[in-house]
Amino acid sequence: MPDMSIAVSVPCPTSSGCARPAWSESPAPHWAALAGTARVEWADGSPPGLPLGTSEPFPRSDSLPLPGEERVARIRGPFLTDGRVPFWALFAPALAALNGLDEHPELMRNCAMAACTPLSVLAQGNGYAWLRVRVEEVTEIVEAAHRFLPSTAGSLEDLLPPRGIEVTSSQAASGGLRYYDWSIQSNIGRWAVCTDDEHGRAILLYGEWTHHQDDVALGHRPLSAAETALLRAAWPGLGRSG
Repeated sequence: MPDMSIAVSVPCPTSSGCARPAWSESPAPHWAALAGTARVEWADGSPPGLPLGTSEPFPRSDSLPLPGEERVARIRGPFLTDGRVPFWALFAPALAALNGLDEHPELMRNCAMAACTPLSVLAQGNGYAWLRVRVEEVTEIVEAAHRFLPSTAGSLEDLLPPRGIEVTSSQAASGGLRYYDWSIQSNIGRWAVCTDDEHGRAILLYGEWTHHQDDVALGHRPLSAAETALLRAAWPGLGRSG
C-alpha cells in the first residue's frame, strides 16, 4: 500500500503570521498553467541534523526531481497544504538556489516545477519543516513553450518595476533564455524567465516574493511587440543595475 499524503502547516519564521498556501496574498497570473511555491529547498540526500534555520548550511541538490522518486526537502514558512492534492514547487539547481539565477543564468534551463505529495514531516521548528515527499510530476522550464498552449491573458503590470520608486534590478541571458528581476529594499520583488529567440519573447516562469511569500508560476505567455518594448525599456542593459 503506498504511503498516504499528509497535511503540512508551517508558520512564517520571521513574524507571527499563520501558515498559508502559495498565491494567497495575490492571485496567480491568469496565463499560468501551474502555480506553486519557491519556498522549497531541495536537499542532496538526507542531510545530517536537518537544520531548522539559516545558520547551518546543508548540501543542496543538482539532480532534477523525477516522477516516482522520494526526496527530502526543507520548507520555509509560511506554507500550507491540506494533503488532498500534490503541491507544486520550484526546483533550481544548487548554485542557482543559493546565489540566484542572475549569478548563474546558464542554470535557467535546468529549473523545473515538481508536483509533490508530502509523506512525512522529518523535523519542524522555527518556521521551517523537513519533509519527505513523493514526486508525482515534473515540468522542466524548457518544455513549457511546447507543453502549454500560448495565452495572452493578463498583463505585464506586476512584472514591470513600479515608476517613481528606486529599485534594484538585474538581468542575465543564456542559451535563448533571459532572466529579469527587481526588488525594493529587499522587502518585495518580482522576477521572470523568458524565451528570447527568433520567435520573440515569452514569459515561461514568473515569481513574486515578500517576507511572507515566495510564489512562482509556469506557463507560456507570449509578449506582443509593445510589451517587449516595455520590457526592454525597463531593463535597458544586460547585467546588474541599481
